[in-house]
Amino acid sequence: MDDIYLQSGIGSEIILYLVIVAFVLIILIKGIKVVPEGRAKIVERLGRRNKTIYPGINIIIPFLDKVKIITEVVTTSVKGQSVSLIDGGAVVLAEQRMDPPSKLLLAKDNSQINVDSIVYFRIKEPAKLVYDVQDFEEAFETLIETTLRQEVGKYDGDTIITARDTLGDALKQGLLEASNSWGIEIRRVEIEDISFDADVTKTLSDARQEELIRRAELVAKKAEAEQLTLEAEAQKKATILKAEGDAEAVRLKAQGDFDAKKLEAEANFLLQSREQEGIAQGYAAVAKSLAENPEAIVSLEALKTQAKIADSIGKSQNALIVPSETAGLFGAVASLAKGYEALKPKSSNAAQPNTTTKQADVKKAEIAEKP
Repeated sequence: MDDIYLQSGIGSEIILYLVIVAFVLIILIKGIKVVPEGRAKIVERLGRRNKTIYPGINIIIPFLDKVKIITEVVTTSVKGQSVSLIDGGAVVLAEQRMDPPSKLLLAKDNSQINVDSIVYFRIKEPAKLVYDVQDFEEAFETLIETTLRQEVGKYDGDTIITARDTLGDALKQGLLEASNSWGIEIRRVEIEDISFDADVTKTLSDARQEELIRRAELVAKKAEAEQLTLEAEAQKKATILKAEGDAEAVRLKAQGDFDAKKLEAEANFLLQSREQEGIAQGYAAVAKSLAENPEAIVSLEALKTQAKIADSIGKSQNALIVPSETAGLFGAVASLAKGYEALKPKSSNAAQPNTTTKQADVKKAEIAEKP
């Protein structure tokens, strides 16, 4: 019997150990949760949201805490199709985008404008997205449309085309204020397209084309005017340079002529000065000779007379050459005439020296007057 009781006690202990081990295993299985990368799960405690667990190993209290199996429809719109933000009961944390269809909106001047926008966002608080928003896709799209309608209404048809960046910033600011309660973060907002309806677009295209043609013609005319201006300025400069060149040439020629005449005048003056100096020296020499020998003037005049007579004889065709013997006869006749003169009265002889002296004075005056 004792053996039976001993065996029964050992069996009870083994069963107890097994129960404890099983309980610990259940605790570990129920209390340790592994969340994959890029995902997040919601933990409920006694039916209420408690916390959010993120990628890695997470510990919860078994039997009190429970990981929620998300069955709500949480989607976003991409190119007209709904894309779920829930994957295997976990919320996707990767960046998402909302690409709603193009919206036809009214501008300030009542013109209809098509605006196509894209919003990039990330889920920061999955619990708010799951519990606080009913039909997230429709709510988000409506929020985008409402914000765009308000912002587009601030512009007219002419200015909104160039207000793409401003419109995108205003839309992002409006979405940030409204999306905080949804647990999402707006990363950026882009305006893909802003356009009018077909008729208005065609009209604007034609007007734009006409404007471009007008601008092109204006640019061409401006370029032509600038070309003409440049040509006129170049011609003006060329004329001025030519006139300056001609004036410089005339000035240089006049300067050259002046310098040549100046040199010629200086040479003539020097030559005349030398000539006058020579004449003056000659006169001085003659005056000195006359002062020393007054009778020398008679000999000088006789030499000049003989030179003139010889020159006349050389040029005359009726000249008669008298031999030297005949000249001696003439000399004898001259001697007889001289003797006859000696026999005249003394009064006549007294007047002769005065006449000779007067002739010498006249000769001196004639020589002094000659240049």
